[in-house]
Amino acid sequence: PDAMVRAIALQVHDAQDNLILTSSKASMRQGIPLQATLHELVEGSARSLQQQHVEPGLLPTLQTSLLILNDPAMHGTVATADLRGVDTAQRALVVSENTRSVWCYDSTVDAEKCLQAAARDAQVQSSELASVFSFATMSSRQTASIVNVPRPQAGNSIRPPAVAGSFYPAESTALEEMVTSLLSEPVASKASWPAVMIPHAGLIYSGAIAAQTLKQIEIPETVIIIGPKHTQLGVQWAVTPHQHWSIPGAELAADPALAQQLADHIDGLQLDAAAHQQEHAIEVELPLLAQLAPQSKIVGIALGGGSLQQCLDFASGLATVIQQQARPPLLVISSDMNHFARDEENRRLDEIALTALETLDPATVFKTVTEQNISMCGMRPAVIVLETLRLLNQLSKSERTGYATSADVSGDTSRVVGYAGMLFG
Repeated sequence: PDAMVRAIALQVHDAQDNLILTSSKASMRQGIPLQATLHELVEGSARSLQQQHVEPGLLPTLQTSLLILNDPAMHGTVATADLRGVDTAQRALVVSENTRSVWCYDSTVDAEKCLQAAARDAQVQSSELASVFSFATMSSRQTASIVNVPRPQAGNSIRPPAVAGSFYPAESTALEEMVTSLLSEPVASKASWPAVMIPHAGLIYSGAIAAQTLKQIEIPETVIIIGPKHTQLGVQWAVTPHQHWSIPGAELAADPALAQQLADHIDGLQLDAAAHQQEHAIEVELPLLAQLAPQSKIVGIALGGGSLQQCLDFASGLATVIQQQARPPLLVISSDMNHFARDEENRRLDEIALTALETLDPATVFKTVTEQNISMCGMRPAVIVLETLRLLNQLSKSERTGYATSADVSGDTSRVVGYAGMLFG
């Protein structure tokens, strides 16, 4: 019955059985005839073939295959999958993690091998978090795979501003005046610190904390900003491939060569413009850096998730790259603190997280923030930076530079976000 169909897919292969395209539709609702959906998929496939400029003479050699999936069942995670009773001749496996998913139907292997293939194709980062499902399958082929994994994009040489006009003024004069005001109070002297943590909310809310932190330090010729990935765009771990960053009234240099080094040495990190297309965690820091260190090169990294061990492995690769540099870069943790509790509760949770950061122990930070359900969005960047400094023998102290919540600006204490600045070295 149509009401039980969860997904239907149509694939087109060439004479050598190479997959040319896949069209699929999931979560079919009752009342939509299966024939109508199949007709829609065929039309979509025809348009895709036309867009790919497939030669008309090749069309008679193309082969189509059909998969119909229903009766979903849950099997835990990739790390703990219970595959008892899964007959791969009758059921397809699905592995899903964040924005990535793979449907694998292979009647020629057992369920364990099918799961391994799906997890590999899904580029699973955390087997403990990647979900496993199975679906009853009717297929015209013995094997079929549908891979929904973002591919890294090269992008343009200049990364344009994405949040100008929302997180900070879009007009260059207004932006310059705001940043000048934030940086107006002088500091007695600047010190050299290898890493800082600053918030990335709208400058009207978090700019004072970020400015207070950055203006206390000597900023070297290279800055690596590591922040959380707030959007579903692009790959999960992405370093910017651009040559320049653009903000209203200014342009800052990036460092594509260093970005490539990082991608080469850190497993899972990819050069991807799509992940940074709408990301604000790095961009919001740029107006401050444009005034404080206009000649510095900025490398941005956006992280979409990861286990503690993956963060530690990331740090190992990052430390290796830093050791190869003539002068170490400044590592910037871009992070807000807890989100959307009442002001009093938010401050309590933030104090727990900040105390964990002051232990200078990456595992303690990861465990504390996750077990206490503190929505500190840059927890993983913080873990990575702390571990990197530890590996470089540069971690012995921390210093708080400021703390606030959005209520300090808005006056609304019912649902706030916390902001903190810290120095590490």
